[in-house]
Amino acid sequence: MVLAAHAPAQPATAPATQRARLTIVLAGDSTVTDKVGWGAPFARCFPEGAEVVNVAQAGRSSKSFIDEGHWQKCLDARPAIVLIQFGHNDQPGKGPERETDPATTYRAHLSRFVDEARAAGATPVLLTPLSRRTWGDDARIRSTLEPYAAAVRDVAAGKKTALIDLHARSIDAYESMGAAAAETISPRDDKGVDHTHLNEIGATYFGALVADELRRVVPLTAGLFRLIAEPPRQPTQTQPAARPAAPAAPQTARGPATLVVAADGSGEFTAVQAAVDAVAPGNADRTTIRIKPGRYVGPVLVPREKTNVSFVGDSAETTILTYALNVRAPQNPASPAGVRGTGVVIRGDGFEAENLTFENTSGDHGQAMALRTEGDRGVYRRCRLIGWQDTLLAHSRRQYFVDCTIEGRVDFIYGAATAVFDRCDIRSKNGGYVTAASTLENEPFGFVFLDCRLTSADSAPAYLGRPWRPFAGVAFVRCDMGAHVRPEGWHNWGKPDNERTARYGEFGSTGPGGSTQARVAWAKPLSPEQAAVLTPGFILRGADGWDPTRRR
Repeated sequence: MVLAAHAPAQPATAPATQRARLTIVLAGDSTVTDKVGWGAPFARCFPEGAEVVNVAQAGRSSKSFIDEGHWQKCLDARPAIVLIQFGHNDQPGKGPERETDPATTYRAHLSRFVDEARAAGATPVLLTPLSRRTWGDDARIRSTLEPYAAAVRDVAAGKKTALIDLHARSIDAYESMGAAAAETISPRDDKGVDHTHLNEIGATYFGALVADELRRVVPLTAGLFRLIAEPPRQPTQTQPAARPAAPAAPQTARGPATLVVAADGSGEFTAVQAAVDAVAPGNADRTTIRIKPGRYVGPVLVPREKTNVSFVGDSAETTILTYALNVRAPQNPASPAGVRGTGVVIRGDGFEAENLTFENTSGDHGQAMALRTEGDRGVYRRCRLIGWQDTLLAHSRRQYFVDCTIEGRVDFIYGAATAVFDRCDIRSKNGGYVTAASTLENEPFGFVFLDCRLTSADSAPAYLGRPWRPFAGVAFVRCDMGAHVRPEGWHNWGKPDNERTARYGEFGSTGPGGSTQARVAWAKPLSPEQAAVLTPGFILRGADGWDPTRRR
């Protein structure tokens, strides 16, 4: 699904005769300005209901911004919210009129910003500085701004101030892109590539990211954002084709029993993909990739020929496979074809994962998958899948999720697979749609939710699903549904014909949203007899009798 493009740019400051209801002021250096920063695209996220006044000045530090009177201009604008981002020009070598010490003077200036903003009746939001794109030999960002970013985090925590950790988010984004793709968001001039500032592509990416983060850290802004409607997934798109056969490999091929990945260098590999690459094709026995606690940034692909692979972490809270891109962001040129905007792609049969988080932190600006599953007999135990739009693409074949948490907003569980969600927490964010199944007509099951909990990060109403394809199949059986579930339950995606073909059923659900009394007439309740046979072993058995609940 591709989102509609942003509307034409709006003026950063509205005429006095058209004053908005709420004023947001931007205070910062060149990376916040409209020219080479994220300011102008950020302002375009507020076409109505808010006025964005950008007071950021190139070349200023937290000290010189105050000394030259720019901070007073921020207060004079009588903002409801003021976003504050400095650090680049506070560093050593910028001259005494600008330099600050991250342990003393820089913190003092940040505290002053917070105190004076509050005294003026504004809500201050501190931002850590946008990272420079300086790369090490290991393809990781080398941050020179971390002492200043750490100071921002400390001041925000001490003063209980809203924080947007743009430094960490930008590093994740750059490392997801890779060095070559990161150059596509960099301005160029006769001196070469500028690795600090942003061109239009980069500004648009980070402007939307900051706006999304603002909605999260200052909830009162949530209703001010322009909602970008998602057009239907194109009906001309073909159904998932039959999976090509994996490349031939000797049946005796084996991989090492266990490979260890550790971000701190204490394992055999520091990157998950490197461990996957070391697995022998056509592996007859199971290879376990033990992933030690840490954040592992960037795309991961388990190709079709790498079968019977397990990813095992210590816990989903400490072992995180993360990605920061949507399908429209600059992609890492080293990423395999066909995996744009996806953190982890599983194509090999027999894949299993335990105690991991799969996340895509791109936010509310495009299709951004945390996990895409294509291989047959996939099993996910005690995993977290975190995203916003299209978090999980259960693309095809058979998949089993047990004791997992899956969260998002727009169609965040979608695809044509036969998938069972057993005792999972299905968490909606800001309403939207839980499922968008594209089940094939001749498949008896699509997505089946057994004894799951449907929860919400807020009170925004959410649909249980809408049909991406006419024969979408989804069933909720004995689920505990929160009050956020809409009474009507299901949406036809604006196509009445879908009401004749979609296969939506429910049985025995409880909780404020579990009542079927007001459900749409074309969603059919399941009988006790129908519900009784819906077990993982029955739904997923296929021709080979697979039952994922029977552990080896």
